[in-house]
Amino acid sequence: MNPTRVRALTNVIIVVIALLIGFVFSLTFVTKYYVSAQQEQMLELYESICDIYGDPINESTYSENNRKEMGKICEQAQVTLYIVDASWESVFSYGDATILESRLNDVIFGQDTEATSVYETDDYTIQNISDGNTIEYIEMWGFMDNGCCFIARTSYSAIQNSISITMRFFAFVSLAVVFIITVLVSVVSRSYSHSMRRLIKIAQETNEGNFEHKYENKFNRHDEIGVLGDNLAQLSEKLEKTISELKTSNLNLENELKAKIALEEARKKYMSDVSHELKTPLALISGYAEGLKEGVGESVEDREYYLDVIIDEAEKMNIIIKRLATLNQLEQGKGAVSLERFNVVEAIDGFLNTMHIVIEEHEANIFFNNKTPVYVWTDEFLFEEVLVNYFNNALNHLDGHKIIRINVENMNNGNVRVTVFNSGENIAPEEIDKIWTKFYKVDKARTRAYGGSGLGLSIVKAVADSLGKECGAYNREDGVAFWIELEAASSSEAAVMDAAVIEVIEEQKLIEIPRWGKSRGAKTKQDKKGKEDDEDQQGLGTGSEE
Repeated sequence: MNPTRVRALTNVIIVVIALLIGFVFSLTFVTKYYVSAQQEQMLELYESICDIYGDPINESTYSENNRKEMGKICEQAQVTLYIVDASWESVFSYGDATILESRLNDVIFGQDTEATSVYETDDYTIQNISDGNTIEYIEMWGFMDNGCCFIARTSYSAIQNSISITMRFFAFVSLAVVFIITVLVSVVSRSYSHSMRRLIKIAQETNEGNFEHKYENKFNRHDEIGVLGDNLAQLSEKLEKTISELKTSNLNLENELKAKIALEEARKKYMSDVSHELKTPLALISGYAEGLKEGVGESVEDREYYLDVIIDEAEKMNIIIKRLATLNQLEQGKGAVSLERFNVVEAIDGFLNTMHIVIEEHEANIFFNNKTPVYVWTDEFLFEEVLVNYFNNALNHLDGHKIIRINVENMNNGNVRVTVFNSGENIAPEEIDKIWTKFYKVDKARTRAYGGSGLGLSIVKAVADSLGKECGAYNREDGVAFWIELEAASSSEAAVMDAAVIEVIEEQKLIEIPRWGKSRGAKTKQDKKGKEDDEDQQGLGTGSEE
């Protein structure tokens, strides 16, 4: 049960217990209280009798005004009263005068055997009349200075009846109070309970690394809930910033340590790879330059051809040098990694929009679901570098179907996997692990034809290593898929899925990916080709190292 509701129920129970204690206490002491109160009323009645009939007996003693005033006092006190003068003539009576006259004779002449004195003075006596076990009446009798004597009494059963009515009323009021308090506590607790559930949910999401939801003090509350919510929101912002800085610092430190270990080996291999890769363009440039010097090209067309070859090879050398510089920075950890939280789907969609002209030139059919946001912790610049290499690799290895599928999938190991697939020929199984090596080319002739340097996938591998994540590739029936994993913004502690299971899931997910269109609403060439080719070409595709 919700703790707030438990506290509310506890408060209601406390109120009920308090009312029950009050009810029992009243039942125990209310009779004594009423009797004591009635005796006090008797004393007040004596004072009223003395005020009205205490003067010497004359004609005004028997006036109608005195009778009315005395009658009103007796009615309010709920007593019967009988007053006689010194000659035993009736002065005033209220109630059954015969019984009261007989009782007055008994008490004055000492013939009363049923009375028990409660309070006694020289002027009056208060006593209880009982049948041995139960009090029947409370009586008061006495004398006044003018020689008059009186007797007044009230029925004890009337007191009991009043007590009974009062206790029933108290019971009804108690039930009404309990009901009203229950309703009020329920309403108030529901309000607090709703706010507490919101705070608990936000705290749980914050604990899981999801800082998307923050407490909003819409009603400007200044109670404990409002103060707690505002502090939780501030804590969430500070925690997100601190985690980002900590992740960045830890990852940079880890990369620096890895870089120091691998630095010596990288230096040794670097010169060998560079010299080997630059040997061919340098030889071509040298050969064609010597041919021009010797006048081999006699016509203008021949000379322009020789110059175009030299320019192309020089540009290829420039690209190789730039990529080597990028790769060298990544491998040595000189490029600082800046982790930030962003929507990877939005980043891919933006990249595809910038590439729409190239996509149209290749007449590629792009499939990508750009509707559902997925957040990751990574370096956005390095991720774009991976995306550029994967996508260009896919474009350069398309077959006749010209299908490229991009999938973003939350994994059970707390990562997000981005997969780029193109239809085409498979990569030989024995070469799958080699394509990440610098300057390695599966099909050297084809790579040479579109200007590939053999460094694209090496850069992807270096980026994955600098991020502390995995990347890879695998063949499908109609092509090859390349993937990289990034840290999910809301990580899970579940175990990593088996690689075979991951491939089956990716195959099912990629088949259902919708056709991509530019977010500005423009239609690419593949949108005009119809749905028939899409339905015939469901699945993954191929590619090889750029």
